[in-house]
Amino acid sequence: MPTALRFALFDMDDVVYTYTRADRIAYLAKVTGLAPAFINERIWGEGLEAAADGGAFPTPELYINSWRERLGYPLAVKDWVEARRLGMRLIPGTLALIERLVAAGTAVGVLTNNGPLVHAYRHTLAPDLARLAGDRFLVSSSFATMKPDPKVFLKALDQLGFSPEEGFFTDDMPENVEGARAAGLVGAVFTTPAALEESLVAHGLL
Repeated sequence: MPTALRFALFDMDDVVYTYTRADRIAYLAKVTGLAPAFINERIWGEGLEAAADGGAFPTPELYINSWRERLGYPLAVKDWVEARRLGMRLIPGTLALIERLVAAGTAVGVLTNNGPLVHAYRHTLAPDLARLAGDRFLVSSSFATMKPDPKVFLKALDQLGFSPEEGFFTDDMPENVEGARAAGLVGAVFTTPAALEESLVAHGLL
């Protein structure tokens, strides 16, 4: 008999909040006076953010210093946080589903490919989600790997005290869902809150 699902794990960007890099870069350009194309290339084009998501800069200090060095500008943490916040918009339908899961007694958590500053400032960046997830709000950099690597799911679940067979995971990126399935979780690709609700109901979580 299959193990009953007890835990629902959510991606953050483009699942619970829409994420628009251009809005983030626009604020950074305003603060720094640097060209948006330069910021995009130095931070994303050259792989800094991907490296950070994978654990290259495990502390907030190392992480923000990597940005400062790459941009050649003494970027303040508060400006990094505000830029990230401005790139995010809540998806109310997804949040409502998480609230229903919590009300029903299902454990919920977050696993997002992000670095240590997102975790440190999660209550500023994603206050509703941080409130509902509590200490189950996890970032990939904490595990020195990132989605879609199945190991990041296994490490996250081990930390949270769940077995893969007890877990449901949703992400807007199909490859990340495949990574979760390879780790033993039930996976669903996120498209809309309505479709996610159908999946949660089908798997007995709602």
